[in-house]
Amino acid sequence: MDDSALSRSADDPPLALYANYCDIGHNAFEFLFDFGQFLPERSSVQIITRIVSGPVQAKLFARLLSEAVGRYEATHGAIADLAEDDALEALISGLPEFERRAVRIRSQPRAPATPAPHQEK
Repeated sequence: MDDSALSRSADDPPLALYANYCDIGHNAFEFLFDFGQFLPERSSVQIITRIVSGPVQAKLFARLLSEAVGRYEATHGAIADLAEDDALEALISGLPEFERRAVRIRSQPRAPATPAPHQEK
């Protein structure tokens, strides 16, 4: 593994990559989350990263994602339920609004990172 990937300081913001595509698979031991970008000009998907986790972490991720969507909808309004045939159109039409909000959020100062609490044994 490249040592430069491991040499990030605690003050560096986390690496953020845009993904408008996600696919999730599993086997008996782990879940695989593939994130990537749909490229409409090629009608293809470029996978950017794969995250592999255990079943307990996947279930926790599902709960955290559900809670985050609930908070988002409470603040910004309901996210439309998508039928399979119009999901791509909804995704493409939402990109300019997403990018506008992302630029605004990225320009805000970051709160300092707080260290994880130390647990006594």
